[in-house]
Amino acid sequence: MVATLALALILNGPVEPQLTVRLSIDQDGRLSALQLQLMVEEVRKIWSDARVNVTSARYGEPLGQNAESATISVRILLMPPPAKDGAERILAWVTPGVAGGLAPLLFVSLSAVTETVLATEAFDRPVKKLTRALRERLIAQAIGRVTAHELGHYLLNAGHRDRGLMRPRYSAAELVGDWLDPFKVPSAERLVVRREIEALARLQGFD
Repeated sequence: MVATLALALILNGPVEPQLTVRLSIDQDGRLSALQLQLMVEEVRKIWSDARVNVTSARYGEPLGQNAESATISVRILLMPPPAKDGAERILAWVTPGVAGGLAPLLFVSLSAVTETVLATEAFDRPVKKLTRALRERLIAQAIGRVTAHELGHYLLNAGHRDRGLMRPRYSAAELVGDWLDPFKVPSAERLVVRREIEALARLQGFD
């Protein structure tokens, strides 16, 4: 066992420890416990390639934060997103902070995500004609994917890009599809992610 580990270190270099992002679900949009679990799991799957562990807690529950974790507040709103004339529908958005940065707070519009999901097809059928349980799973999956995107604005310290997770828009089919290729986090940016999590953890009081 020791020899195997030593060989792995020689061949691959030291293994980077995972850092943790804790999602504080401060508003749940009246989603069920199962939907919230599915949402968080979707975020976790997308960010696992960047060696980010994603956990969650409901508002008021202990987060168990430490020096290697940062907390982002997630608020799932029942209301529509802020509208701009001529602009495409917004599903989720981040919050400006001080000094031109971002506050550790992101919003998801449940009504906008639901409307988008119900207008497309999945399993070769209109989503509207699927069972209620399947519809709810697809809505939770879509919320997880847009949440993972907004999280990227913090963890990659980046705006929108041409490909991968940080594209400015997704099709409804991508949000309900059973593949994650459209939501890839570039492995080359792990160092940026690590620095951002560590910096946010320090700001939140863990030096």
